[in-house]
Amino acid sequence: MSIETRMAMEQSRPMPQSSESRESVRYETEVFSHWDRQACAEVAHAFTYEIAWMPERQCWRSFLCSISKLG
Repeated sequence: MSIETRMAMEQSRPMPQSSESRESVRYETEVFSHWDRQACAEVAHAFTYEIAWMPERQCWRSFLCSISKLG
């Protein structure tokens, strides 16, 4: 596991429950790395998620918005 992945996991925290009347949308970026066979190196990517409360299901949902290569 890379340092970036460990840092992203340590910084993440469970999201609190939300009331039905309040809508909450936020964006989180997590950094993960994987082995790139062509480059023969570990490559880090930043994944940006939109996280929103779904009142009809009484739960949070996350949607992957973008992936960008770091460095």
